Amino acid sequence: MSTPRILFLADQFSDVARTAGEGYPGGAELTDEAAIEACPWPVELARSADFKVRHLAEFDIHVLGNLQRGDHPLSVELCRLGRHVFFEHDLRICQWSGNFPSSSEAMHQRLNRCICPHPHLSGLYARALGSIFLTHRQLAIYKANPLFEARRPMVLGSSLMNRDFFRRVDSYREQPYEKDIEAAVVFSKNRIKGYEPALEHCQTIGISPHVIKDLSPGEVLDVLARSKRLVFLPQSPEPAGRLPLEARFLGCEVITNGLTGVCGESWWNLPDALALEVVRDAPLRFWRIVEHLRTSPSEAVAGAPTRLAKIAAPVVNAALAVAQPVMLVGPILALAARHNQREIRRAESVSIVEHVEPD
Repeated sequence: MSTPRILFLADQFSDVARTAGEGYPGGAELTDEAAIEACPWPVELARSADFKVRHLAEFDIHVLGNLQRGDHPLSVELCRLGRHVFFEHDLRICQWSGNFPSSSEAMHQRLNRCICPHPHLSGLYARALGSIFLTHRQLAIYKANPLFEARRPMVLGSSLMNRDFFRRVDSYREQPYEKDIEAAVVFSKNRIKGYEPALEHCQTIGISPHVIKDLSPGEVLDVLARSKRLVFLPQSPEPAGRLPLEARFLGCEVITNGLTGVCGESWWNLPDALALEVVRDAPLRFWRIVEHLRTSPSEAVAGAPTRLAKIAAPVVNAALAVAQPVMLVGPILALAARHNQREIRRAESVSIVEHVEPD
């Protein structure tokens, strides 16, 4: 079989800051970077704003990374070719990007559940080779939305870390740092990250934490290597959680809650040496999944949203527009409760290092 040519398409990559007010790339961009670094085939990077649609046909696989802003002609051509694989980072189908505490809508804000219609994406999901999710908890959030359907969802089980991270971990394991920081917490103005609850927890146990703020990814790792514990208490589902993963393998006790995706994976309860090998394999595992999706037979491609999505989407859209979907809560919850209980049960039943319920 010939070597496939890969196009990795995203809104931005790790060479730019996450936002204008932040000096460093975000976790999604770092995850994409690790995947690109590990690609065993020729790969070309393209930003959605700059890419010329006519060039799509030159590639055998289109990986859709941290992509939200694809224009209509790009989506149409992706659907026509049907060679794309979704790589899910946060919650692409949600108009609040999974930031439920900041939502003005009750289902998101109070119940940590997304019911957003996503007509601009439904055709792309229907025509995709498949979708790759970071964790089972992340997939469960998607599947709890009764309007979501995707062909061949696959789960990696972890964020992707680059080679420099594993060099640091191997160095730390050979010669551990002095642990002179009792606890570390991460500053964020975004309520979803749980900075205030983390501070409160530290106060409860009588610890004055070191606050990680305005540091490069490498500087964050240096702080974690010196920390005895990381307190990370997200207030909304964290699809994966790079920080708890980094902290664990740099010798921190991880204090988190049931909203952190990576801590719900079965490997999280393995001894460190075995768990590290699972994470070390993740970037190559990503490309093995991509190759499986490209080469294995699949069911016939659906061409349009399901009847449920067609009926429910306009109603939910109207409710979201006025931020008063109270009458929808019962019916939508009933649908969601029946929607793929296997993934939801699995996500809720896994024990984690130390369980601290959010307020």
